[in-house]
Amino acid sequence: MKLNQETYFIEEKSQLSGVKRVANMVRADLGLIFGRQPIWQSLDAITTDSEKTAIFAATIGQSAYLDDLLNRKMITASEIENKREVYQFQVIQDPWPSVKRALIIVGSDKRGTIYGLFHLSELLGVSPFVNWSDLKPKPETEVTLTDKDNFVSREPSVKYRGFFINDEWPAFGNWAKIHFGGANAACYAQLFEVLLRLKGNYLWPAMWKDNFSLDGPGLKSAALADELGVVMSTSHHEPCMRSGEEYTLVRGKNSPYGDAWDFQTNRDGIIRFWKDGLKRNAKFENVITLGMRGERDTAIMKNATMAENIALLKDVLKVQNELIKQEVNSKLSEVARQIVMFNEVESFFYGDDTTPGLIASKELDGVTIMYSDNNLGYMRTLPSKAIQNHRGGFGMYYHMDMHGGPTSFEWIGSTSVPRIWDQMSTAYDYGVQEIWIANVGDLATNELSLSYFLDMAYDMDHYGSKYPNNTEIYIQNWLKQQFGNHFTSNDLSLIQKVIDDYMLLLERRKHEVMGSDTYHPVHFGESDTVLSKCQEIMQICQDLRKRCPAAALTGFVGLVYYPAVATANLMQTWIYAGKNQFYAQQNRVIANDYGNKVRLGIQRDHEIIADYHQIGEHKFDGFGLSEHFGFRQWSANNNQYPLVYDVTPANLPRMIVSSVTASDYSLGEAWTNQNLVITDFMRPDVTKAYLDIACGSRDSIAYEIINQTPWLHFSRYFGEVQKQVTIEITFDRKNAPLVGESSFQVKSGEAVVDVKLPFRNGLFDYPSQTFIETNDYLAIPATAYVSAIATDEAKFVVLEPYGKFGSGVKVFPQTIDFMAIKERPELNYHFAIEQVGQYELTLHFAPTLPVSQDNHAYIQVGLNENSLQLVDTVLDSNQPFYNSPQWAIEGTNDEKQCQIKVNCRAGLNLLRYIQISPNLILERITLVRLGSQLPQSYLGPTASYKLL
Repeated sequence: MKLNQETYFIEEKSQLSGVKRVANMVRADLGLIFGRQPIWQSLDAITTDSEKTAIFAATIGQSAYLDDLLNRKMITASEIENKREVYQFQVIQDPWPSVKRALIIVGSDKRGTIYGLFHLSELLGVSPFVNWSDLKPKPETEVTLTDKDNFVSREPSVKYRGFFINDEWPAFGNWAKIHFGGANAACYAQLFEVLLRLKGNYLWPAMWKDNFSLDGPGLKSAALADELGVVMSTSHHEPCMRSGEEYTLVRGKNSPYGDAWDFQTNRDGIIRFWKDGLKRNAKFENVITLGMRGERDTAIMKNATMAENIALLKDVLKVQNELIKQEVNSKLSEVARQIVMFNEVESFFYGDDTTPGLIASKELDGVTIMYSDNNLGYMRTLPSKAIQNHRGGFGMYYHMDMHGGPTSFEWIGSTSVPRIWDQMSTAYDYGVQEIWIANVGDLATNELSLSYFLDMAYDMDHYGSKYPNNTEIYIQNWLKQQFGNHFTSNDLSLIQKVIDDYMLLLERRKHEVMGSDTYHPVHFGESDTVLSKCQEIMQICQDLRKRCPAAALTGFVGLVYYPAVATANLMQTWIYAGKNQFYAQQNRVIANDYGNKVRLGIQRDHEIIADYHQIGEHKFDGFGLSEHFGFRQWSANNNQYPLVYDVTPANLPRMIVSSVTASDYSLGEAWTNQNLVITDFMRPDVTKAYLDIACGSRDSIAYEIINQTPWLHFSRYFGEVQKQVTIEITFDRKNAPLVGESSFQVKSGEAVVDVKLPFRNGLFDYPSQTFIETNDYLAIPATAYVSAIATDEAKFVVLEPYGKFGSGVKVFPQTIDFMAIKERPELNYHFAIEQVGQYELTLHFAPTLPVSQDNHAYIQVGLNENSLQLVDTVLDSNQPFYNSPQWAIEGTNDEKQCQIKVNCRAGLNLLRYIQISPNLILERITLVRLGSQLPQSYLGPTASYKLL
């Protein structure tokens, strides 16, 4: 069966209007491929033509044509009948006398048919973002379909799957105003299309300054959603189908709704407000939000007790349920409802030692309990075994955008796909399977993360916890879907590398809380590593853009180039700011060069956003307007661009000498420090070290290196420095003793710097995979264990890529708490210490939260023959973890640290690690001898030397 310009769609008068509307979208897709859109034809107007292929889409119970096919047994629909959102995709011959061949798309319901239609577009290489990102498919003369393309879809894993447009000003709001005159029905038509192409079905509309059921104009947006099968709701703090801003519009002294958003003092007015909202939207398919918060998403009663808050909410829920029975459906159990446990509402759900919570309230019977993450993509509490059978099930409100603590992030999407897999698969395994909603902010630049989120929700049999580390293959296939017709396989690999690299930068630190002091300018070379990665990202993107065909350019810029280059430029600018400040403190004149680079980085930021706004005839105009530099509190208020330090050079010649990776420096002059120590060669696998010779004066300086050590070699031995030169020092280990100290001098005029280089060559009698201490510390990747002990029930699984440090380990199944179980999975690590002593052991975890209400997250750690220590990674279990100082620090730094003092013996040591509580992901281990101090850094030391 061939699809081409002659292909046509069979039109039926009884066809659902939403299905026909989507069929027209698919017709437009085929027009992009074949150069002409298929026409509509009714059966009675078709003349026999064996060369043409028909496409017919219908919904069970809604089509006489389909009933005819079923009655004549031309097709069967037994595999999809009485199922939810399922479709059948079938190529058949001679379905009707005048039709010789046809593609028949049958849906179990309206959404099933719509998904089946979009499956055709997807099969033909049309991106879900064909219109959103202006990604044109590859033109074809014809495409052949065979029986191999016959397909019956699955029933979605999660019932309601969608996204929340939020924090919409200044970005989304301006985009909507520029393109549609506001967040009206024309605007939402674009969002609905993206949602349905991604096999979603559920949406929370924009609500900061917008009113979905008023701005259509009127109910036009709501009616369009219902026509297309999009289930609407309102956000966590907007009950009874009324947006948060609606009350502002109708309140007043003479208003029937009163003039106070207060259920105690304005009970009748609030009830009338809710009642009218339910009545207005009753004819549409909705999930109705219950509960109540204060105006503009604040606490409902700020100075009330737990008991008073819970009593008020019980009253609210009872009233709302009665209103729903009156205005929507007298059979309350048939009405989809949700209550969202966001912020303090979670504590009201559980109650405390003296006050029972809402958890057992009869008013929540049949209501979906919506859990939420920690605002940064990590789970908070999840359903316990005691409530697993709750009628109404459980949902998740997940943040890929946040306006709130510990920091807002609203500019460019920064939620990695591996994190989504890990945390949402955890939620699903705990029974969160009724509703998944992602706060995507403006949607723009969150397309990849949202695609994965919705694909997971649609098919957990394919993306669930049984299939760890599936995200790289997913991204590879996603890029083929968007760009496979436009880039070579090598370029697609480069695009994937760019995505992996810039998302790792954001896994480590979000744009808004990046600063000049985040990465240390020199310690462990971490800022240079980040800088090199930023420059590589920008160069690859520039090269790819030059090779990008015009048909994909707008989509490439929107989906890849802009988020990657803008992220890399911002990070680079802050690295330059850190170096500017650091070098200025030493009076290096090169600090001024870095100051200029900061200014250029800020200018480049403006240029990148302007380019993004202009591409594709201003396709994304407005989306780049959110503040993103230098947040000094949780919000953009009082944010600050990098400060620049200017150095005034000294009048007399001044030489400044330092190791490239250390803060210590020497001027080599009398009355100043004339000594420098470089410890790089204490690590047995290091053969190169680097020395900076910088100028701190108005005039350039001449230098000379005096070396009498035969196993040391220098890339330069003399020269002139106007700003700064870097000297490579090579250590010839073959000709050096096993242990010792080398030295050399750097001279400039009368200034002399004596440089000492202690070293150690590697002859170690330890087992393979043993890590060797250097300079009083060790750094061990969590994945570098020497042995893993599994049990019949569980085992550790390596997650890669993952988290701040690139990989981690976690116990699966994810729902087991081992506190009452004797046999536990265990990881063992080998490391060697020079001298017996006490060390501080730091375990570096992903910044997860306790998933149980008892507010503990336990591990066990043991060293050698010593007993295992039970350690709680929660610092203060007497206060809620969410909103605690620990939550804020860990969320900002993308890392949980747990410190334990341990006694190490000289020689080989065995470290045992056991995960007791669920949802802990160990990424790294460091040990530092007590009395020593690691140089300040954000990522810590590089992994220690390991015996192979």
